[in-house]
Amino acid sequence: MNSRNEQIGASMRGNRNAGKKLENDSPGPWLKWRVKARHARAIRFIETYCASPKGYGAGKPLKLAAYQKEWLEEVLADEVTAAVMSVGRGNGKSTFLAALGLWALFDPDESGAPQIPVVATTVQQAVTSVYGVALAMLRENWELSSRCFVYSAIGGQKIVTPLNHGEMFPRSNDPDGLQGLDMSLGIVDEIGFMPVDSWESMVLASGKRPRSLVVGIGTPGFDKRNALYNMRERVRHGNLPPGFRFTEYAADESCDVRDREQWLKANPALGEGFMNENALVTAVEMSPESHFRIFRLGQWHEGTECWLGDDGKKVWDELEDPFEMVDGAPTWVGVDVALKHDSTAIVWVQQRDDGRWHAQAKVWNPTEDGRLDVADVMQTVRDLGARFDLREVSFDPRFFDLPAQMLLDEGFPMVEIPQSLARMTPAVGSTFEALKRGEITHDADPAFGAHVLNAVPRLNETGFTLSKGKSRGKIDAAVALCIAYHRANSRPEFQPAAELWASFG
Repeated sequence: MNSRNEQIGASMRGNRNAGKKLENDSPGPWLKWRVKARHARAIRFIETYCASPKGYGAGKPLKLAAYQKEWLEEVLADEVTAAVMSVGRGNGKSTFLAALGLWALFDPDESGAPQIPVVATTVQQAVTSVYGVALAMLRENWELSSRCFVYSAIGGQKIVTPLNHGEMFPRSNDPDGLQGLDMSLGIVDEIGFMPVDSWESMVLASGKRPRSLVVGIGTPGFDKRNALYNMRERVRHGNLPPGFRFTEYAADESCDVRDREQWLKANPALGEGFMNENALVTAVEMSPESHFRIFRLGQWHEGTECWLGDDGKKVWDELEDPFEMVDGAPTWVGVDVALKHDSTAIVWVQQRDDGRWHAQAKVWNPTEDGRLDVADVMQTVRDLGARFDLREVSFDPRFFDLPAQMLLDEGFPMVEIPQSLARMTPAVGSTFEALKRGEITHDADPAFGAHVLNAVPRLNETGFTLSKGKSRGKIDAAVALCIAYHRANSRPEFQPAAELWASFG
């Protein structure tokens, strides 16, 4: 071999053969270090043997940033068993995790043979991100590549270190497969896309040896139903498990997206000199504001890609204009009821003096047994009827037909509106147009707003409806708003419930 690269290439090719002997079976030089602290050993190993395969400093030994060193000192403490970092895109997450994984593979402690699963949504995604970066780092360092085998068979990809019986391998986030692991260090890339039960499976699996650690780094996303948001909420509510560490780099809520001090707060790599500020300059001008807040400012931003558009939250927030409903004034009500494992909502609308329509809502969430007492819903309709001139109470008959019949018998103007495409497409379309034109206002009720911003459109040949299945949370108040507003403004020719029931004798 005429060069170090040729030696490394031959070593990596040979390592695919299980019967091939190690090119170098001597103990690694790092085993002679007198440094005992785990975080100090990790930092020294990474900065000595791991080179960045791309980006700033490509091909050169990594120089960890101050915030990365501080994080390692915190999470590699003996008492820590799980740690999560939330940070925006472009802050070197994959490279950092790959280097950490290689350290844990080659420089083990008393916990036994290293087992380092790299977990992502799919095996291929794990290979493409952290695991692939680790392979690239091996190719650049003979001290590491000569002491390991690399297997590349589909379904059996792994890096094996025979001297300490260690393995590093990609794995999908399937909970059943994760529970059987005996990891010394579990690595989760993009934990913002990992289901909560998958994270819990890794945490449970990590307790099988005296010392084990699960780490996840990710960026906030569109959907809050994931492990990163779940851990953040637990910390926010003071429900911090022993041995768990959570670190978040994010700009202040509702900050000016062009405030460069906020950019620094959310992107520690920017202050360390390995993020291009021009990339943020371009992104803030060309991306929807909601996308910039999520991916560059590390914020959990509602209403992204909802039925109101990429900046749905901005649209909804700008419609906030508190209004005291007028007693005795004409009022229209929309009801969306679910009897089990779902929320229920009532929305009522009334026209303001300036011609705009004001909407208020009441939302019920399922009880512990998953059921709802519709008597509460019926009483709310009665209370509204005692205060306002109810012109119509529109409802979907699937789960509210008998209660609606009882209210009809009491004299309430019940109107049956099945949630078919033919009925809901114009209702959703007219409400969407009114919201975009600023013709509907609200009181900034958080529950109401969450339902509106959770809703995702389902397109059809004549427009769109709201999809409960694809939405990112409960949307019943959004559906009720569409029913109430549309009936108040257009009142298309639907058969009133009284006539419908009368037709059946």
